[in-house]
Amino acid sequence: MDDMRETLLRVEDLSVSFEGKNFVQAVEHVSLEVHSGDRLCIIGETGSGKSILLLAILRLLSPTAKVTGGVSYRGRDLFAMTEKQLDAIRGGRISYVPQGSGNGMNPLLKVGFQVAEPMIAHRGMKRKAAEERAVELLKRFHLGREETIARQYPFTYSGGMRQRALIAMGISAGAELLFADEPTKGLDETRVRLTAEAFNALEGQTLVCVTHDLSFARSVSSRVCVMYAANQVEEAETEELFRNPLHPYTRDMLAAMPENGLRFRPGYAPAHNDTGTAGCKYRLRCGRCSEKCRETPPLFRIGGHQVRCWQYE
Repeated sequence: MDDMRETLLRVEDLSVSFEGKNFVQAVEHVSLEVHSGDRLCIIGETGSGKSILLLAILRLLSPTAKVTGGVSYRGRDLFAMTEKQLDAIRGGRISYVPQGSGNGMNPLLKVGFQVAEPMIAHRGMKRKAAEERAVELLKRFHLGREETIARQYPFTYSGGMRQRALIAMGISAGAELLFADEPTKGLDETRVRLTAEAFNALEGQTLVCVTHDLSFARSVSSRVCVMYAANQVEEAETEELFRNPLHPYTRDMLAAMPENGLRFRPGYAPAHNDTGTAGCKYRLRCGRCSEKCRETPPLFRIGGHQVRCWQYE
């Protein structure tokens, strides 16, 4: 069934490499569509290319990165925009919450002003009105004593509080698309739960979230994209993917979750070790590998899944 919702973001055949003494293929031929109201989580191990993908979309990578492919927002080519045009999109239309337990906040500015700043910059609000609105936004995330703590500096906040304040900052200017990069990194179980509650409180917000936390991804997303060794290997609706994973890597990854018995495959190693593998990136670890796997598989569509595996040719 065709998706009739509005397409906000289209990523087409995006690849990212870093050339030099040590060549790195960080992202390879990723294509995605994000529709209005989507809650997409991009999951995979450290080194699989998830965060680089977000930064490439927003053109936030260093000049040493070689980026090919295309990215459009509401039909407008982000890669063809000037920096001034892109600045109007970043923060105002697409907001980015960086990883690191809320360490992306400026330690020299009060939290309330930092939450208010996007409203001042992108919506033309006066500082007093924006800071009053910032307090209301902080209340949505149940930090407690919001009128008081809005006048405090980030160092007085716990990691979970800073993370929730960053989410408030991300939505303050009314951006319709929110990018979140590893929002639970470094947080304990309680703070992960509070962060999940904060995201789930954003009803109607279109979300693209990068995470290696599978339980968190399941709790906040409607759709999941799985990455392995710079490749997009599977994509499906969240509950369908967790109930019926198709790609061998997805199956092995879900089997290794604590609630599934921590069943690691023998010889398992981090995803970035396989980025240079010819053909299917997972073939050296796959229990179902065949000679055909020496060739790179395309993404096959199987019902509601897309899966990069020759088993589904």
